[in-house]
Amino acid sequence: MCDDVDFIFVDDAKQLAEVCALIDSLDEDDFIGLDTEFMRITGYHPDFSLMQLAIHGQNYIIDMWMLEGRVKPVVEALCHTEAVVLAFACSEDIELLSYEARRIQCNPVLPQRLYDLQLMLAFCGHSFGRGLNFALQEFLGVSLAKDWTRSNWTNRPLTDGQLVYAALDVHYLESLYYKVREVISERNFSYFEQEMEYIRSNFDEEVDEEDAYLTVPAAGMLSERELNILQYLAKERQLLAEAENQALNRIITSKAMWQLARYLPRSKKELEHRGVKHGTVRQYGDIILKWIAAARRAPKYPNLTLPYDYFSHQRDMQANFDCLKEYIRKGLENSKICPQVLMKKQLLNDYFRAKALGYTSLLQQSWRLDLLGEIDVPLEPIVQDDEAALNHLDDDPDLELLLPPPFLT
Repeated sequence: MCDDVDFIFVDDAKQLAEVCALIDSLDEDDFIGLDTEFMRITGYHPDFSLMQLAIHGQNYIIDMWMLEGRVKPVVEALCHTEAVVLAFACSEDIELLSYEARRIQCNPVLPQRLYDLQLMLAFCGHSFGRGLNFALQEFLGVSLAKDWTRSNWTNRPLTDGQLVYAALDVHYLESLYYKVREVISERNFSYFEQEMEYIRSNFDEEVDEEDAYLTVPAAGMLSERELNILQYLAKERQLLAEAENQALNRIITSKAMWQLARYLPRSKKELEHRGVKHGTVRQYGDIILKWIAAARRAPKYPNLTLPYDYFSHQRDMQANFDCLKEYIRKGLENSKICPQVLMKKQLLNDYFRAKALGYTSLLQQSWRLDLLGEIDVPLEPIVQDDEAALNHLDDDPDLELLLPPPFLT
């Protein structure tokens, strides 16, 4: 068990300038290990505490919390570096970094060559989703203590245990990269790089509050009128969350959103009946009821379109999804790419949504097209035998689905 590591703690402007100068000096053959520690319990935006970097065998722990207001140089240096930036399971890290970059008006908002080693492992046959400790044990024979995983990173001073834990999360990333690079094929490494570029590009623009309804769970089972109401509610929820720096689910949980759009509660008691938490009703109940009343009167949103999960809520489309999955399974044969990379609900739903709206699906772009070839699954429901169809019916009467809405298709 590895429980010790050397590091330099950075908490003043002079030290930070030295780290930034080092980052600026790196070229395309260099590597930077990256991790972050933050708290995100109640806020819309994370409370950035630490940034950990590993460069040329030296580990740096930058106290972002104490340097608040003076972090612009290191964010800019990272976003403009020519070096490869290595991270592990970094979706939240890059969301945080891109937010900080936008806040200081830095462009680009992420490093140009950013590698998520967890995803890289999935491109050489390892199950996607296994943690850093598993990867280090598998490739380097190293085991890390995880005693500080749920630590409070806003407390000061930080303990020695917290600092060691934070440094260890970047200490081995470059060594791990070299080991994984030895076992991944050139073709799959090229595919991985293209996937990372796609992921990075998703952060180029902020989410438009007008489109917030598209990602609300179960939005795809609502009628036109209900969806129009959901669009209004989702927009107002996001605007309030951003203005007050509150987590979206502390205003209205995502699971409750579709119920509010369908049943339009008129009282605080009805709000609770439709899934809004008691504490939320106490704090935001009056505001939510005003939103619902305004949503009832709101004109049709001119750009109303298919939510991302629309087709997965159509009972008679199960055979179509099964057919699409079979195309993917065949394309993945002998590829050594973990099926989870292409079997994500986002990609499956996007295939049919793209057919309906006339754009090219993600499964038919970039490396995915090269691997899978042309896919042709019809948009019209594939007929199943009665017994198979019955197996996929949802027993919840509240989830009664509607026919494809003409206004969307």
